[in-house]
Amino acid sequence: MTFVVPDRELESLETQVKEALRSADDKALTVLGYGEVTLVLKLETSRGDFACKRLPIFPTQERFERYAQSFYEYIARLEVGGVRVAPTQLWSTSHPSGGIAAYCVQETLPSERLCSRLLHTEGDGWAEDFFGRFLDCVDGAVSSSLGLDAQASNWVDLDGELVYLDITTPLMRDDRGREELDVRLFFTSLPWLLRDAVRVSMTKSIFDKFYSTRGVVLDFLGNLHKERLEKLVPAYLSRVNPRLDVPLTEDEVADYYREDARMWEMIQRLRKADRFWHRRIRRRSYPFLLPPDVDR
Repeated sequence: MTFVVPDRELESLETQVKEALRSADDKALTVLGYGEVTLVLKLETSRGDFACKRLPIFPTQERFERYAQSFYEYIARLEVGGVRVAPTQLWSTSHPSGGIAAYCVQETLPSERLCSRLLHTEGDGWAEDFFGRFLDCVDGAVSSSLGLDAQASNWVDLDGELVYLDITTPLMRDDRGREELDVRLFFTSLPWLLRDAVRVSMTKSIFDKFYSTRGVVLDFLGNLHKERLEKLVPAYLSRVNPRLDVPLTEDEVADYYREDARMWEMIQRLRKADRFWHRRIRRRSYPFLLPPDVDR
């Protein structure tokens, strides 16, 4: 399925985002959700409703084109691995800085079919069936060169088939195990004095887990704590451990979640400090819309 990206409406959305950044007031925007790095905005048009995820500003057209190539390659590789990806397009426009503003655009899907919600609203039978389908997707796609951020909020269940949503961070590695993603770009929301230090010290811990079934499942189970769904962990462990060379434990999942939460809380504190520096000290607009505090 394909769709037409509504250029005029997306230009209007970008204008609204720039005004929200200038005024430090995002009340005019309809936020569908917050990720750890970017946020998803709702765009209502005569052609339908769209979920638009704004990416960090690309300094040059060349860096955007490299990203776009990786983006579409990642979708293709996931689908070869058996993961159905929601139809997605990239849209871009010039930015006053001289760079490129870009959005990942998808047609909106029923929010009540988000798997993170269904795990709350459906019974044990659905939860068990979902996890089996989830494991098949992970096993089919993940390898040492292809990763997957597979937390429950990244999946929608449509007519009994799992559809994957979050492909803005193409998780691919080259033959030497290096990230093909422009990692520097995704750390630009940190204070510039700390970007390289944080990138060097934390890139491995952030990305490594996504390149093995065990790591992907560990992250998925850890995020169940954030979703207040930790009651599902024991049953899911009994289901997944026969597939793993090294079994997971409840203690390992809980410890992982605590460490992961601490890491992202630290990153958010650094971002807030940088926002304060921009707005209050330099008297300039801050170039990112940050999520509210997350109850972890």
